[in-house]
Amino acid sequence: MAAAIPHGFAALGRWARKEFNALLPVFVFFLVGFILLILLLKAALAEFSIEVSVLSNAIIGALLAAKAALVLDETPLGRSLQRYRRIVEIAAKVLFYGITCLLFLYAERVLEARHKFPTWGVALLHAYQQLSQSILVWSLGISIVFALYFVFAEISEQMGQGELWKLLLESRTNGTDSCRPSKIGVAKGRS
Repeated sequence: MAAAIPHGFAALGRWARKEFNALLPVFVFFLVGFILLILLLKAALAEFSIEVSVLSNAIIGALLAAKAALVLDETPLGRSLQRYRRIVEIAAKVLFYGITCLLFLYAERVLEARHKFPTWGVALLHAYQQLSQSILVWSLGISIVFALYFVFAEISEQMGQGELWKLLLESRTNGTDSCRPSKIGVAKGRS
């Protein structure tokens, strides 16, 4: 019995390490995407001050988005989408997450309204009346981040493990002096 407890902790540690390794790159992607989205929206509104609560929301949102993106692929819905062309799979996933995001943002407004009003019915009605373009903008922005993630994931899967990172992060020269050929001369020849 005493040997089973350390074995259980070791198995739990291996599981946690595997989950962390799978989650970390996806989390970083969504964190960067959500922070860029926040910066873009703040700049568009000319209020370029980021509060701590907004950053914490980005971190929590990135954790949830990363885990949700990984879990969806393991569901029957995710596996059934693999039969279709990649663009259909990506579009279906982005639509799913976009609608889910809209529902969560609306639910957040309902919960905020529930503190002000005595019944759920009044809170639902008030939240519906107060729906603003900001919910749509946030939902669209989050959907774009998800779309980028799914496109990069498909490209990475097609190219092979680690090849996309090598393509994006390795030096272009790879030990030679050759660079990308100029396209200026090609454009002049067509005139």
